Amino acid sequence: MKNYFRKPFLRLEKVLIILAIGISLLGSSCTDDYYYDNKEPEWLGASIYDYLKNDGHFTYYVKLIDDLKYNDVLSLTGSKTLFVATDSSFVEFLKNNKWGVTSYDQLTLAQKKLLLNFSMINNAYILETLSNYYDGNFNEGTAMRRETALSALDSIPFEMGDKLPASSYWNNYRTKGLYLLKDNTPKPTVYFTQSFIDKYSFTDEDFMTLTGSSGRSRNDVHIFNDKVIVRDITCKNGYIQVLQSVLVPPENMAQYIEDNSNTKIFSKLLDRFCAPFYDPAFTITYKSTHPEFTDSIFTKHYFASIGGSMTLPSKSPAPNLLPFDPGWNTYKTTALQADMAAMFVPSDEAMNNYFNSGVGEILKSRFHSWDSIPDAIILPFLKRHMRSSLIESVPSRFSKMVDAENYRLPVTKSDIEKTYTGVNGQVYVTNTVYPPVDYISVYSPVLLSANSKIMNWAINISETSVDGTKFAFYKLYLNSLVSKYSLFIPTDEFFNKYVDPIAYGQDVPGVLKFWYYEKTGTVYATVYKYDKVNNIVGDSVDLITSPTFLKNRLWAILDSHIVVGDVESGNKYYITKANDFIKVDGTDNSMTVQGGQDILNNTKAQVTKVFNQYNGNTYFLNKPISPALRSVYNVLSTNDNFKEFFNLLNGVPEQNIDQIFAQQGVDYRIKFFNAFRYTVYVPTNQSILDAINSHQISTWETINTMASPAKEAAINKMIRFLKYHFQDNAVFFGQTVNKQYQSATIKDDTTATLFGTAKNKYLKIGVVGTSNSLTLTMDTKLKDGNGNFIIKTAHVIPQNDLNNIIVKDYIFAKIPTGASGYKNIDGTGSVSGALFNTSSITTSASAVIHQIDNVLTFE
Repeated sequence: MKNYFRKPFLRLEKVLIILAIGISLLGSSCTDDYYYDNKEPEWLGASIYDYLKNDGHFTYYVKLIDDLKYNDVLSLTGSKTLFVATDSSFVEFLKNNKWGVTSYDQLTLAQKKLLLNFSMINNAYILETLSNYYDGNFNEGTAMRRETALSALDSIPFEMGDKLPASSYWNNYRTKGLYLLKDNTPKPTVYFTQSFIDKYSFTDEDFMTLTGSSGRSRNDVHIFNDKVIVRDITCKNGYIQVLQSVLVPPENMAQYIEDNSNTKIFSKLLDRFCAPFYDPAFTITYKSTHPEFTDSIFTKHYFASIGGSMTLPSKSPAPNLLPFDPGWNTYKTTALQADMAAMFVPSDEAMNNYFNSGVGEILKSRFHSWDSIPDAIILPFLKRHMRSSLIESVPSRFSKMVDAENYRLPVTKSDIEKTYTGVNGQVYVTNTVYPPVDYISVYSPVLLSANSKIMNWAINISETSVDGTKFAFYKLYLNSLVSKYSLFIPTDEFFNKYVDPIAYGQDVPGVLKFWYYEKTGTVYATVYKYDKVNNIVGDSVDLITSPTFLKNRLWAILDSHIVVGDVESGNKYYITKANDFIKVDGTDNSMTVQGGQDILNNTKAQVTKVFNQYNGNTYFLNKPISPALRSVYNVLSTNDNFKEFFNLLNGVPEQNIDQIFAQQGVDYRIKFFNAFRYTVYVPTNQSILDAINSHQISTWETINTMASPAKEAAINKMIRFLKYHFQDNAVFFGQTVNKQYQSATIKDDTTATLFGTAKNKYLKIGVVGTSNSLTLTMDTKLKDGNGNFIIKTAHVIPQNDLNNIIVKDYIFAKIPTGASGYKNIDGTGSVSGALFNTSSITTSASAVIHQIDNVLTFE
């Protein structure tokens, strides 16, 4: 008997011989007979079939070849690579296999086809070249997969009943059944060569985790987890590679997850995104070789961006797409040979543990079971566990893994319970769940709650980047795990009276009711008349469906309900993303929140539920927070305590470029305010009069009687004096603070000041605050006889209605009413005015006003 463990033929010598023969022929006549035209070289060896038959160790494989009438093919010249196992390995296979067969005779025709055709590659490869491939460019050492000779038509199961996925796409076939291909592409073989392992720096631990095989030696080659024990047996029509065990076709990832008794929950979720598709090409092909077959063949496709179907069986677009089809045998993102996918699949125990504790409880409280979670919400969960590249998903790279949205995927080696190498990817069965950021961020309760659809719709409004990519800004913003947020969400039932700032400033004031239309999955707004004096909502006058209008208003609301940081830190006042001020009292479910208008109206938004999330807290409210609707102008002009200071502000000559007020927003705004937050210090009427009497400042009446250039100098001095009462950044009475802040007045000389302010820089105000006082120190130039600066101070009046007055200066695209503004909400108003439903809030600045007991000066 031959020893089949003999050394492979020395191919290099043969190549040299062939080259020598070829060169000698160059000088021969073209009419000469070629020696090997009718005779094979003696060194070429037997055919694959003859070798296996004559060797005596492969009788089972010879039976397969004979039974499938493939002996002629494997006897002729050609290009094949065959992965076989010895008879002793076949005997072990018959003792234990997934089909339950115990003898060769029990193998069905389909099973025989699977064993033979999957072990065959329709090209001749020695193991050294198996890791190379050509796709227009030569790629060395980068291949790990090849298509085999196995056809999808080699085995077509008939399935029905509970063998089919539970989704409605399969209902027509649940009783009558159907012939179903789990995929209609060939099953590739997967292998690990030394060249590939070196190319991608796989560690021994990587290999052991992937294959479950330990004790690997350098230069070993494994087909899946099966070691090649004899390599490169050269035959005239290809190569034989002898494996340690019988090569049985593994499943694709989707099929393995479905068959695994410990991953049923994940599999059921995955199968929501698949459907049977009639396969006319395979039906015709199969009928041509099986004329007795009169039925139809279907293929199971997943709805996916890569490799799957992007349409439903009805041809309409699939609304929810997986990143790739997990059942696609020939999965590829570039070349099939180069890589395959990977999936981290939580076990049923892990899925149940997640659902019943921690963050997962939000899902359970809303949907009660995994099966009840809507497709659009479960899709991010599935995507998070699907990876497009195995090469980037081996244990040595776990610490660097990020998901498709660039969030870290925190897999550790201890999470892995089991692994499986499928024909299209690696399945890691894990003991933990990796929820998407959508499930763990402050956005999560908005997404998962039944009564937060309005704000969820607003958060998911998409924009388009310069490169054409669509993105939902607020979703990305709130999902950031490097920041901490306090997110306030008025629930849907409390969006019935939003006081719109533009409508508030019109001759016919109005409020908006936002509501979610289930049929279209869209938010609309109904406009109502509003008696703002008596706070009474009147009749509806319009329905607004404009996406532009709705985006503008809802994003303005969102901005005023987001705080970066913790609102339970002990402070009273916090700043929102909109630069609005909110007042917070209490903690957790006893918390109340007030915006500027709430404080004025003595209304409060009550927290109804708190969600502690990974990047902050989400607070559900029983009403929207109402930002201030009064401007600086409105408060100063209507409060007699501020009369003298307001008269000075309002007295700047109209022709002067440095006006304090400009017509904009609800009425007027501070002209030099930006989209920021400020403090306005208003001296008492008496302190203004004292400053006039002591000639620190002049009245406008006096200034207006002056001649140039004294008049211009006096105007400039007055404006600089007034602006020194406006401070960048907001400081509240009762706040602990000890800091210097910039005023709105620029220093115009080189004279030294108390705070060392340089020329052309903003003069400063020193602010020291305690729980019951707020003291201001002026950036004075005055010194005493010893050369020391004279300290000049002012104090905030502690009377409640004279400090911590929150105001807001809006900028709208147009003024609320008039020929150059908007029509009223009911369509009345200027003929040339734009419709209210085209109105837009552009930006805003917020300020807090305090009365002080002295004027602020720096001269």
